[in-house]
Amino acid sequence: MFSDPALMQGLSCLALTGSVIEALRTVNTREALVTLMEAMTREMGFRYYALVHHDDLRVKRPDRVDLMDYPAIIMDHLIGQHSYRRDPVIRGCLFAGGAFLWSELHRIVQLDRHDRSSLERGVQAGLNEGITVPYLRIGERIGSCTFAGAHRPDRVGAYLGAAQMIGVFGFQAARRILCGETPAVSSPVKLHPRPRDCIILAGRGFSNKQIARALALTPRTVDGYLTEARRLFGAHDRTELVVSAVLAGEVGLDELRHRQPE
Repeated sequence: MFSDPALMQGLSCLALTGSVIEALRTVNTREALVTLMEAMTREMGFRYYALVHHDDLRVKRPDRVDLMDYPAIIMDHLIGQHSYRRDPVIRGCLFAGGAFLWSELHRIVQLDRHDRSSLERGVQAGLNEGITVPYLRIGERIGSCTFAGAHRPDRVGAYLGAAQMIGVFGFQAARRILCGETPAVSSPVKLHPRPRDCIILAGRGFSNKQIARALALTPRTVDGYLTEARRLFGAHDRTELVVSAVLAGEVGLDELRHRQPE
């Protein structure tokens, strides 16, 4: 029915991904997760994988995912020498919209000589082509799932979609097993129009007097609105209040573009 080899490989990846995702949703021990990740790494033609929060992992923490199967020399460089912050792949996670090939990293971030040296160090240790999947969750450190050290670098692109789905579900499984994470239901915070306007102007850098003048309110009223909003969000200052309102979806980032008060 299908004769295109690339299409056939894509369909094979899709079938493979469905069964793996189901397994990742039900896996309940670290050992079983490791076995599953190792099997998937081999199946996609890679030698190594990593499921990690981008944080200082020299000291073990119960709220951090730290599951790495990398060459010892790379582990020492990234973790032991605390150089993960400067790693171009980890930096790329801040700007990529989803799974990305290492060979296309230059399209995501500007690489300098230190970045190229870091990538070359990886190649020498067996980490040539790879796929990294960023994992973003509001309120916590960014994380990622990486498959690296390809046996056939020319075929890695065919697994980009599969890696995206497996990476996300794999990280969720790691959080659940390693961090004891249970889904939390957040209580929505609904701002009234005037307090919301005050937060937006505060986010643009307006003082209370400038906000009062812009909205035809008294400074005392503005202070009252912002104080009550901080209480609702559990924020300690104006910056935390603005960030909390954005993360809650009450204020859009585009609304915070600075404009001079009239």
